[in-house]
Amino acid sequence: MKSPKYLGSVKDMKRREKRAFDTEGMWHDQMSDVYEYFLPQRNLFETQNTGQKKMDRIFDSTSLTAIQQAASKLQENIAPIQARWAAFQPSNEVLELLEQGDVGVTEQQVRENLDKQGAIVFDYINRSNFGTQFYEAALDLLIGTATLRIDETDDDMNPIVFHCIPQKGIAFEEGPFGNIETHWRRFSVKARLLERMWRGVEVSETVRAIIENSPDADLKVSEGVVFEPKAKRYYGCLWVNDEDRFSWIEDFGETSPWVTGRYTKVAGEVRGRGPAMQCLPDVRSLNKAKEFVLQKAAIDLAGMYTATDDGVTNPYNLTIAPGVVIPVGSNNTSNPSIMRLDTGTNLGLAQFEITELQNAIKLALFNDLRDPAGPVRTATEIAIESRELAKRIGSAFGRLQTEVLIPILKRVVSILTRRGLIMPIELDGKDVEVKFTSPLARAQDGEDLLSLQQAVQFVAANAGPDLIATSFKIEDFGSYVAEKTGMSSELVRSDTEKQQAIQAGAQQAMAQQQPQMPPQQPQLQAVE
Repeated sequence: MKSPKYLGSVKDMKRREKRAFDTEGMWHDQMSDVYEYFLPQRNLFETQNTGQKKMDRIFDSTSLTAIQQAASKLQENIAPIQARWAAFQPSNEVLELLEQGDVGVTEQQVRENLDKQGAIVFDYINRSNFGTQFYEAALDLLIGTATLRIDETDDDMNPIVFHCIPQKGIAFEEGPFGNIETHWRRFSVKARLLERMWRGVEVSETVRAIIENSPDADLKVSEGVVFEPKAKRYYGCLWVNDEDRFSWIEDFGETSPWVTGRYTKVAGEVRGRGPAMQCLPDVRSLNKAKEFVLQKAAIDLAGMYTATDDGVTNPYNLTIAPGVVIPVGSNNTSNPSIMRLDTGTNLGLAQFEITELQNAIKLALFNDLRDPAGPVRTATEIAIESRELAKRIGSAFGRLQTEVLIPILKRVVSILTRRGLIMPIELDGKDVEVKFTSPLARAQDGEDLLSLQQAVQFVAANAGPDLIATSFKIEDFGSYVAEKTGMSSELVRSDTEKQQAIQAGAQQAMAQQQPQMPPQQPQLQAVE
């Protein structure tokens, strides 16, 4: 298969892939460790068999439940299920053109049209499997890095499907500004599924023979989605069983089907670091402390015993375990044949340390806030919790918007536009801006509204209420509040409608101020 003009040769792609996976290998031990303690069921960094036990070395489940609750909080506050967590708005450049009046449409018409297009976009997102896959991505994100793949289907009712890709077997390349531009993936595929997974795949005669004669055999696949800056496009490429030829190439256009986000990032590193990775020492300590406590409890229940022995006891052969019998030369003065050994350890201090470690882990993963699966909360309680969460993850939320949420919207819009399901939308800030309306975004906007309220109250208290109208653009307060609260543009007056309402109000006020003439009495004329 011939590669496009700007896509390198197979040799070039293999060299880039190897370099990316060499860097990825440096993270292997750390990723295996953190996944073992937080998400053992998703730990694929060690050789695992299907159905293999993965929790035999876990003695305390605090980290497991804490990260699950934290992922639920992230989803609830960033991209809630069956909700519209973003809106499309005209950019400042478009608003300036609309003010000039040379485009033939009004600002209100533009806003209403963008609202309709946004409603369609989120209708398709919500009818897909986005909710379940984003939750799994949130779990990986709390470790440090999460990857979603957004594919197009043949189903017109559900043209979009999301996949949360496990972190084992994928590698990344950054662009010049620290954003992830290229994704590489190594994995195995059943021979009979190869042609179903990649449309238009062209295999060699060797691979064709494997497909026909051994359909259940595993084929080693290397897949890449590469950004080519000269073409400003993303290209997908694939080679099978390390052959020196492309078996599949696809032009994805200006959006990549791969979306990778990092919770936080250290300079010089490609992968991200999350709160789970930061509190890993506490989790290790807690797990070991809990193991000792359980061992002590087992010994206290089953006991250990000493038994008289005429021989000499070898201390190197002694076993410390519940129910063990230790041979000794004599059992004190009464010298019974067998006697229970007093372990004499107080677990009070150990239990105190365990509680402290559990609280530290819960704090790191936002579990000190209320459980989203708990009792029904009021709108005020939800807003307060969202503001507190916004303070905790402030900078991380900005990165998630840039690396996860906006690329998801761009990819979905690209698919729906190509299918003719929505009108063309350019989410580049020049034509259309994305306004996030999730609870976490509204919590940050709530701080702006609180600042506005405090400013108005301060002016009114110190300079008098009359100065408010001269100090602030009161006529724009409504639009500002509507924007910060995510109110639909259909409920907000346009600038023209606003001016008309102001003029009508002024005329009504003037009419009310005019003195009312008393009704004239009819004059009676004398009858001659």
